[in-house]
Amino acid sequence: MSVSVVARKDFEDALRSRMLWSLTGLLAVLIAVGYVAVWNWGHDTTAEAMVGFLSLPLQVLVPISALIVGYMAVVGERRSGSIKLLLGLPPTRGDIVFGKLVGRSGVVAVAVLTGFAVAALLSLALFGALPLAALGGLLVATLLLGLAFVGIAVGVSAASASRGRAMAATVGTYIVFIGFWKLLTAGVYYFANDGAPSLPIEGPYLLLERLNPMQAFAVVATELTGRDVFPVLFQYGVGIPTVPSSELSTAVPGDLPFYLEPWSAVAVLVAWFVAPMTVGYLRFRAADLG
Repeated sequence: MSVSVVARKDFEDALRSRMLWSLTGLLAVLIAVGYVAVWNWGHDTTAEAMVGFLSLPLQVLVPISALIVGYMAVVGERRSGSIKLLLGLPPTRGDIVFGKLVGRSGVVAVAVLTGFAVAALLSLALFGALPLAALGGLLVATLLLGLAFVGIAVGVSAASASRGRAMAATVGTYIVFIGFWKLLTAGVYYFANDGAPSLPIEGPYLLLERLNPMQAFAVVATELTGRDVFPVLFQYGVGIPTVPSSELSTAVPGDLPFYLEPWSAVAVLVAWFVAPMTVGYLRFRAADLG
């Protein structure tokens, strides 16, 4: 039994459970409601503009869905005691962790792809056009965002000894990203400069902002769709100003540093997929499962 076998079994289990169908249905319904609402009340809205509207709810729902899908991946096996049975068979601890990662990533990917298929059909039916380039770009950015949060959730699951700890860690992570990241980055700015952040602003502080996967998603989506996409972040009145990718060259003095180039945002999303999994695997490998 290898990573692929564990991943296939995990994905098949998801097919037999409500998890995949509930997630897929929720995304499809959300997208459908958004399209119908904008079509009904936004009479001047184009199919291309609708792609920009779509990015806002997706960056809220997809991370939540990915965290729900992934946070019980490994700790659930420990909680039920089935982890001992699995480890009595050929798979190693690494096979289990990375197999679960692949399986849960597949669940999120299927849900996202289905949601975008619904978006494509509604775009044609309601707006009479299909902006393939913009929709395709947003799809790629959304998949990267979803996979980043799957990596976080499965990594937390592998590192946790109980369901409560895994749930607290995933919920706390989401709250920090969406509600407190701006406050934290502003705190760094205040500490370093003894004043409120304002434009123009130094690149390193925008880098701190971009380390948030939701901010990185906005950068990637903006680059791939050709429309300014803003991250859904709560600032509580304090924070480094949110700067659209298209305005970075004027917001940052001097030449734009390499870590603010669009490809660096992709690297941030990939890092959030890889790094938590690595830490989680190392913790799980050393864990006493008795």
